[in-house]
Amino acid sequence: MQKFLNSKFSVKFSIMIGKYLPRKTGTNFSVALGSFINSFNTWDINRYVRNNQNIIHDGALSPLELKEISKQVLTHAGRCYFDLYHYYNKPAKIEDLIPWTDTFTKLIDYSRSKQGYLVVAPHLSNFDLVVARLISGGFIGRVLSYPNPGSGYQLQNQIRESFGLDLRPLGDSKMESELVQYLKDGGMVATGVDRPVPSRKKRHYVHFFGKPSPLPLGYITTALAADVPILAVAAYMLPDGRYGLRMSDPIILEKHKNKLDSIILNAELVLKQLEKFIRLSPEQWLMYYPVWPDLLNDEI
Repeated sequence: MQKFLNSKFSVKFSIMIGKYLPRKTGTNFSVALGSFINSFNTWDINRYVRNNQNIIHDGALSPLELKEISKQVLTHAGRCYFDLYHYYNKPAKIEDLIPWTDTFTKLIDYSRSKQGYLVVAPHLSNFDLVVARLISGGFIGRVLSYPNPGSGYQLQNQIRESFGLDLRPLGDSKMESELVQYLKDGGMVATGVDRPVPSRKKRHYVHFFGKPSPLPLGYITTALAADVPILAVAAYMLPDGRYGLRMSDPIILEKHKNKLDSIILNAELVLKQLEKFIRLSPEQWLMYYPVWPDLLNDEI
């Protein structure tokens, strides 16, 4: 199911739904599809979402409550994908859907300043559409994407690039030095940091919601090398179906004598801020991979 949802066929179908259906009809269809997927308890996507939600709720939810919040995650995802494909090429409509706030102004000012910043975000709500709103408002920066994207991801990246996003796929060995110099020169680089890395060694795990997790660490290495602060940001859906943006104050990284300590401890410093964002909207955390693979529980 995970592979199917990320396939070229699935993304093309979602784009077609977003393009041709009115918002109310498309939203209802997306919610129904999310509910349908959630009904298959043994599918990996549902197991992973339930386990992730179990951790971020400190194990306080019953199996029925976990199933319900898993449904909320999947139906929220459906709404986000529909809105993205329905509005991405309609700038005036995006302005109505995402009201401007001081947070947008502040982030754009950061992006246009002479100080470099590395921006990190969790997979919360409709971040792609919020980025489209930022770009239309004057945001300048690069966004790092997942390396070696499949056919479905490639289509999604084409949409992201269509509204002016400067997208740079990870994996190029030459990119690191270029990113460091770009940041030193006052540039802004953004990346997601809550998708687990399957090959991560356990000595490189970081604590996230109090539990060890194989999350990415490269962004910390880059920020330390460039000597720039980190900004944590997150999209979220408002009660009326519009979207907003949250942002932390600049996070100044600390340098330790031990290199690994510098990486792990600073990562955990940043992740603490992401935890706050996720706790504010847990049903909007669109993470379909096991963030804590060593703690998977098939009984929930």
